[in-house]
Amino acid sequence: MKENWIAYFARPAAVCLTTGALLLGTTGSGSAAAASVGLPNPMIEYDNVLAAGKAAGFTPLYLPEISGYYTSSVFIYHKDLADIRYTSSTNPQTKLAIRSAKAATQKTADISGIYGVKWEKQNIDGIETAIAKVPALSKAEQDGYAAHWSVNGMLFSVTAEHISQPEFLHLLKTGLIDLSRHYY
Repeated sequence: MKENWIAYFARPAAVCLTTGALLLGTTGSGSAAAASVGLPNPMIEYDNVLAAGKAAGFTPLYLPEISGYYTSSVFIYHKDLADIRYTSSTNPQTKLAIRSAKAATQKTADISGIYGVKWEKQNIDGIETAIAKVPALSKAEQDGYAAHWSVNGMLFSVTAEHISQPEFLHLLKTGLIDLSRHYY
């Protein structure tokens, strides 16, 4: 009886161990398999805006330090879209993401990554800009805002979390739109 019991469980146990090793991509010695799994990450992080700009082939729209926001991370997506993340120096909950791309490399004029919101068009200093309120994830949090626009063959967007509408519009009108109008 004892021999039958061992034989009964030994074979399935060996199959499970072998299958587990194959699924985990390891050999019996515990070393990792060389084959990669999944798709490559389209997001590459850079140390600074200058390095990201060189990789993308253009200078992304960015906020100078005097704006009161500091760069928290810089990414390039698919080698052609810059995404610079900022945090407010006075309120660390307030975060921005500014995206830039050459229009010729994108399939859409809206590079914000924000969907399911009502975009309202406004003309700001001669530049048609789409602006939307982005609802917060919970009622305890402050709503956010987003905008996207284009200037001379370049696409831009900004999304903001934990920010008041007047502060967002001020940053958009006197900062980002103005910078994009003068430098692109």
